Amino acid sequence: MIATSTRFKEDEAAIQEREQQLMSFLTGGSRVAIRTFCQRLPELPKAAYPRALVGMGYLYESFDLMFAEIATSIQETHDESDYVARYHTMQNVLRPFASEFGIEPNQPLLNPHRKLYLDFYKRVTGESWPLHYPAASNEPWLKCGRRWTNVMLSNLRRSDLSLIDKAKYNLGYHWSVEFLSVGEFDELKIGWNTIGISAPYLDAHCEVEEEHAGCASAAIANFTSVDDPLVIRGIRDHEDDLIGFYSECTELIGKECSTPIGTAT
Repeated sequence: MIATSTRFKEDEAAIQEREQQLMSFLTGGSRVAIRTFCQRLPELPKAAYPRALVGMGYLYESFDLMFAEIATSIQETHDESDYVARYHTMQNVLRPFASEFGIEPNQPLLNPHRKLYLDFYKRVTGESWPLHYPAASNEPWLKCGRRWTNVMLSNLRRSDLSLIDKAKYNLGYHWSVEFLSVGEFDELKIGWNTIGISAPYLDAHCEVEEEHAGCASAAIANFTSVDDPLVIRGIRDHEDDLIGFYSECTELIGKECSTPIGTAT
């Protein structure tokens, strides 16, 4: 059983029932979009690897900002939400966030995922990761990463909900991020392995995402009901966002294939 922080006792059957209920709100479309992207990876010209990984890496790093937004939205309810529910929820939200920076319970400090991504980039491209993202760029991959980052952050920062309702929505979005990343990194690992690339960055996510999804599930259960309409809305919005991002990345592979060698995109 995954160790999570709860204000009530649960057995494995209850946890599995909750997970199944949350999963029922998904369409499965994101797995299809991610798999399609990974199947097209062998078509991506090697010259495009640096551009693709910078643009995709921009979004991947932005999840750290999203986790901070989600945690803040929970703590902002301290005038309204249940005291005990709130600290249990925060503990479950912060555990996956801390993992991004190599902080795991009962383990020495590990490499942060951002450092692992630098290694991944080097393995794929043979180049060093740029220390700064260009302030302004018309490069399609970076524009894609920035566009979908802004879409996702706009969802989490929405001003049309009360603090409590925004927290509920964000917890649904958070679970969707964590649960869908289980299949996402399974597919990414297969896709990159197909072209001869293996990396600790991919392995690290595959090792922890299932546990992180369990934490995200427990966070919801501590704060609100699993079938809360706002939780469901958050779950589905992130799935749609992930579909949009990987669908656009697949389109970019097609455009790279049609671009003559030596022509900038």
